[in-house]
Amino acid sequence: MTYPTLMLEEQMQNERLARAQTALENGDMAVLPVDPCKWIVVSIGTSPKGKKSQYTVTLDGDAWGCTCPDFAGRCQRFGLLCKHIEAIRYLETRQIAEAGSIDFPNTKNALPVQHTEDLMNQTPTMALETASQGLPIAQMGMDAPPTDEVIWRLRQPLDMNRVKRRQAPGQGTVPYLEGFDVIEMANDLFLFRWSFDLLTEPKVMRWDKVITFYDQHVRKKVPVLGEDGKPTTEVAGIVYLTGRVTIELGGKTYSHADVGRCVFSGDTPEALDMAIAGAATDCLKRCFRQAGEQFGNSLYDKEIARTAGLENGNGAETTATRNKSPEPPSSHTTSPVPASAIPPAAPTQPEVMQYRDGTAVEMSNTAEVTAFNTFKTDHQGLAPATRDVLRAWSARSNGKK
Repeated sequence: MTYPTLMLEEQMQNERLARAQTALENGDMAVLPVDPCKWIVVSIGTSPKGKKSQYTVTLDGDAWGCTCPDFAGRCQRFGLLCKHIEAIRYLETRQIAEAGSIDFPNTKNALPVQHTEDLMNQTPTMALETASQGLPIAQMGMDAPPTDEVIWRLRQPLDMNRVKRRQAPGQGTVPYLEGFDVIEMANDLFLFRWSFDLLTEPKVMRWDKVITFYDQHVRKKVPVLGEDGKPTTEVAGIVYLTGRVTIELGGKTYSHADVGRCVFSGDTPEALDMAIAGAATDCLKRCFRQAGEQFGNSLYDKEIARTAGLENGNGAETTATRNKSPEPPSSHTTSPVPASAIPPAAPTQPEVMQYRDGTAVEMSNTAEVTAFNTFKTDHQGLAPATRDVLRAWSARSNGKK
């Protein structure tokens, strides 16, 4: 491996320092202190879209660290400091010089001043706007948080492109926001200055649920009878827990607690695991709902809920939506039907017999066709997502492990 000479190393370091100074002076970079030895450095790109990048800089004793690719790929190998580290050192050294403690050199070994303020809730946009108004860049991370801007954004109308829809317990669908979407919005609004804590351990309640199926002759759901003539049952349950979201805004702390819950069917570790995760996600979303429009509070309005999410094609949950969202299955999943109680399959046109992922049903396979139609009957006309889903459902219906 070829290492640069001392002269070349000094030149490479000076170039990074120059880039840092230029970015700071042009308002293209903001430094937000987290604690005395940790900073967030935000850069605004020069592209038309103004793409932002954000990196974390740390100081452990005399050892600097940064999460940017330049530091990981080149600086560590050659013993250099990236421009984000140089930006922090430059600002800290200038602060000391302006205070009259020392002269103002651009030395490589300058150490940072100890910060006592944690103002991560100042957004990068506001920090850069502060710099553009002519205020000292070193003070950007110490200005008052942009409370008015955050409140203004919270009150803006909800973007209906964020709204999804899923099957309701009865016929029809209901609107909802996905868990990952709520977390991303919170990070964007509060710049990661929020937390979610569980106040109680998950509580689990179980009971025996009567298995039913939709009888087309009587046009209603009826119990599935066993060999003894009695209704068959399966284990069902609900997981509920209490959590709290805490947000720091304008130097004050706001919090709200709520209850999350998720219903499940089956007596397996997988079913319980998904239900616990679902209850936590439900609790998180319910807590953030108190923050207003950007977290889906209006979706609880019956008039808005009728059409929310329909205009952008989200009429029902799709395979692509489930793959994008880490949320667990909805608690209203309909129970499977044992094979002994499968009603006769209703005639279906071959051209519409396909799974929701686009795979066509094998019409020559009588068992697959029958199971496909039975699944749709029990799920209010909703086709299985994939062939594997249908197989798993059929296996459970027949009591297979």
